[in-house]
Amino acid sequence: MKSISITAMSRSVNRPAVVLAAVALALVLGASKHPYLQLLQPFGDFYVALLQMCVLPFLLATIPLAVRSAMTSASGGSVVFTLVTCLLATIAAVALISIAVPSFIFQIVQIDEHTSVRIGSLVGSSLNRVDVEFALDLSRAGGAVADRPSGVAGLVPTNIFASLAGNDSVKVLVFAAIFGAGMVSTERSSGHSVFGALRHIQQVCILIFDWFNLLVPIGIVALIAPQVARLGSEVYAVLAVFALALLATSLLIFATIIVLICLTLRVGPLTATANILGPLLLGAATCNTLICIPLALDTMGRKFRIDRQLCDLYIPLGFATIRFGSIFYFSIATLFMGMLLGRSFDIGEVFLIAALSTLASFATLGTSGLAALAPVATVLRPFGLSYELAVPLMIIIEPVANMLRTMLNVGLNCLIPALAFRWRGGTDAEVQAAVEYPPK
Repeated sequence: MKSISITAMSRSVNRPAVVLAAVALALVLGASKHPYLQLLQPFGDFYVALLQMCVLPFLLATIPLAVRSAMTSASGGSVVFTLVTCLLATIAAVALISIAVPSFIFQIVQIDEHTSVRIGSLVGSSLNRVDVEFALDLSRAGGAVADRPSGVAGLVPTNIFASLAGNDSVKVLVFAAIFGAGMVSTERSSGHSVFGALRHIQQVCILIFDWFNLLVPIGIVALIAPQVARLGSEVYAVLAVFALALLATSLLIFATIIVLICLTLRVGPLTATANILGPLLLGAATCNTLICIPLALDTMGRKFRIDRQLCDLYIPLGFATIRFGSIFYFSIATLFMGMLLGRSFDIGEVFLIAALSTLASFATLGTSGLAALAPVATVLRPFGLSYELAVPLMIIIEPVANMLRTMLNVGLNCLIPALAFRWRGGTDAEVQAAVEYPPK
């Protein structure tokens, strides 16, 4: 009974109205630029650490269960085919939107000479504050990094315990998938199974997440307010065009997500928005896609009642490996640098930017923070654009861009099971009867 009460309290605290109120409070406090706001930063870091604590154990339990579901189901092959097809279509759509919208904005909004001078001043001050070369040189980021194998070999966890300790999600996923397949094979031959225990571990992790979710409003304020106070609004006034392109493109993608959820699940826009807002805002507050996996599974499986096999099979893998936000960010940054340096792009080059940004997004796997910006060089340099100028600008706007990237990763990866569910024949009656409408 106690766990049920905590779960109910957690869901009450995570209502959209409560979360939005916390975000609004954080923005108001940040705008005051009070020096004491920086004292909130340790509380925000502590909250993220609490959430991260159970993410990898949750993945170690969830991935083998998903592999078992796919291997033992008669429809497992068709489920994978449907998910992959929806994924590829979504990647293509995101890449096209990420070049179409900013291209239009940069055509009608120009940067004057005064703004260019201020951008140069900001770049100089950014370089004084941040050792960009050190931050992006992975070989110097730590002694162990330089010794890591590259390519496909770099995905293999030679020491799963070190991967767990280092929060290396990709290697943990590789191990969990292989180990899950092995457990299914031995279950068939020996008749013994540990999947019941894994299901229990999964439920324990979900319960712990419910405990931590009681602190969501405090965590949001502690995470967002210090960042807003530290950056202020001057940076975004100078980089208004870049910020406008980021915001306009992300808003269009978020609106498309809501519309597609409404169409595929036959629900109203208020219902779709209220249900999906929880994972999106958690992503915005924590800037960590993996932390959002349990809440995303709960949203798509319990609230939208999408086939559990689709959710369990795709969401953990998609959240850990597909970086829609990087496609979006690298495309816009490249187009912005072209405008800043007077470099125009023909239609073929624009599509090449989309393709290179998509490929570069996979190079961000296993990286975070400033190191995740390094792959943008593979998009900029084929067009003769300055990587050395782009990175300081991206660092300046990184806090907001990171929030948008995480929200896009979360929202688009939640959309794919919904698309696959409709494609596989989820009927209107089934969906309407199953969707949990927000409380009045």
